[in-house]
Amino acid sequence: MNDTQFIEVKKNILDHNDRIADAFRAERTKDRTFLMDIMGSPGAGKTSLLLALIAALRREGSPEIGVIEADLESDVDALKIKAAGIPSVELNTKGVCHVEMGMMKQAYSAFAGRKFDYLFLENIGNLVCPADFDTGCHRRVMLLSVPEGWDKVCKYPPMFGIVDALIVTKCDYLPLNPDFDMQALCDHARVLNPRLQIFVTSARTGEGIEEAAAWIRSQREEVLASQTK
Repeated sequence: MNDTQFIEVKKNILDHNDRIADAFRAERTKDRTFLMDIMGSPGAGKTSLLLALIAALRREGSPEIGVIEADLESDVDALKIKAAGIPSVELNTKGVCHVEMGMMKQAYSAFAGRKFDYLFLENIGNLVCPADFDTGCHRRVMLLSVPEGWDKVCKYPPMFGIVDALIVTKCDYLPLNPDFDMQALCDHARVLNPRLQIFVTSARTGEGIEEAAAWIRSQREEVLASQTK
């Protein structure tokens, strides 16, 4: 008699995480807080882009904005955010390569009930594990920097497939990287994800920042409008 049993541990873990994420997302929608998960490789420019986007969002009104900074060990990025006068909580994963809902809820509680119009999660620098875990955010975006090369879309297709927007960063490096094929990147990405929004940006020069910020505003409006239906 064969007594072998197969237990899908990953699926069970993700199902539990997804249920908590759905409840958390619904609570934040009710609070009128728009959450965005920002993912990308180490060095893609997540913190620099985030600071540029926040500055652009603040040019139209005075929204309340907060940031959850996820890092394996250090608080370097969280300190940069705080130095810019933005409320920030450091989520230190102690070597874990992704953020899951237990971590997210604990980090959010550190704001002690403070309300935000926009709350950003700067996820772990990783193009693999974060794609699997719903963090309770309303939208997910990934960054791909020009120095990394356009062919990341071929190497990490799951990440490109699950995000709402692709933000190409450090486009001021394009003249130095003639092998970066923007059209090939866009074509491959939209095969994986036909609904994908794509923005080409530079935090250094400001290129594309206003367009990306406008999209973020529109996504918040869309989420809030869904609450009134």
